[in-house]
Amino acid sequence: MTTTIDAQTWRWWTLLRAASVLNVGLLVLTWWGAQLDTPVARAQAVCATIYTLVCGFRSFWPRVDLERTVLVDHPLSGIALGRSSATVAEMAFTVQCALFVAGLAETSGQPWMSAVAWFVVPLIAVAQTCCWLGVLTLRHAWHAAEEALWAVMMALFAAVFVAAFPSADPLHQVALAIGLVGCLAGGWVMAVLDIPMYLRRQRAENEAGTRFLSVGAGFADAVSRRAPTGSWDVWRHEVAWMTPYFTAGVWLSLALVWLG
Repeated sequence: MTTTIDAQTWRWWTLLRAASVLNVGLLVLTWWGAQLDTPVARAQAVCATIYTLVCGFRSFWPRVDLERTVLVDHPLSGIALGRSSATVAEMAFTVQCALFVAGLAETSGQPWMSAVAWFVVPLIAVAQTCCWLGVLTLRHAWHAAEEALWAVMMALFAAVFVAAFPSADPLHQVALAIGLVGCLAGGWVMAVLDIPMYLRRQRAENEAGTRFLSVGAGFADAVSRRAPTGSWDVWRHEVAWMTPYFTAGVWLSLALVWLG
């Protein structure tokens, strides 16, 4: 069942769905055209498939986890289901990044990069745990912790990209330059905008005497409760992160397959 949807929300949702269909086509093209003759290449392709399909799923059934906001009032919009799929997808994307950085370590002859590559996998696993705790307990502080860990990953990758640039071939130099800009921009947004925002929300809820949930009660709530709305006043606040996440994020995931 779909709620009444404002015109602006509908246009944005249509864009997300169209991009998802396009991305599935790009995924098929990637499996058909990319060189997948090594275990690493095939692992990249499998991880990209997971990320692409989950982003498509979340584009058709958008939701905001902590607030329990959904656009489509349907069991597929369930918060627990969406968060579970997002966890799998984000870990798959992290493995992709780790494989790419491990490849840079080999080609550049700098073993410390390999240590960075495999450090970020458990790092983001901890970030996912923080995210789940935020979603279940309704405490924004956990999301601040999650964002801080993602920012650490971006800082580490930025250092790797700078160090790997001189020995990279021209194609990879372009990719590293783009990646560096992305890491710096993403890290800045998280450190300057997102983390302070979550901490402000936590302080406001503490002062308001908000009743937080236990993990068990929060899971039951995440399974059963949905707050459907098609109001642009609600969804416009999600556009800035959902749109690039479900579009450019998928393109980056697919690009990692082609880059090897």
